[in-house]
Amino acid sequence: MNVSRHQLEERREQILQQIRAIDRLRRGSLSRQFFKKRRANSKDPQGPYYVLQGYVQGTKFSERIPAEQAPQIEPLVANYRRFEELAEAFVAVTDQLTRQTQAAPEAKKNPRSKSGRSASGRPMPSSG
Repeated sequence: MNVSRHQLEERREQILQQIRAIDRLRRGSLSRQFFKKRRANSKDPQGPYYVLQGYVQGTKFSERIPAEQAPQIEPLVANYRRFEELAEAFVAVTDQLTRQTQAAPEAKKNPRSKSGRSASGRPMPSSG
């Protein structure tokens, strides 16, 4: 399917608008964890507790989140995942636009043809 330049530019603008709508986010993923009590007579897990973990510039981070704050953090983590999806979509659309521009450089450089006609196909006015 051949998508027009105009359609790609519109899609890219839609993606940017969606990115602008994300006003808060938290990088990483939030996991719910449990641990076993150390007493010999108890096998009941204790928890849950929450851990926000991820990578920043190649360095792993891990942050404990109190259980009462987890419901506020979950949508922020979802916003980060959405941002990543939108950023990838932006790259894909921009790459398509770039390829289209590179495929037709003559159309950009010289809007007038060598036949003495304007880009619209009408004869050019004489200079005399």
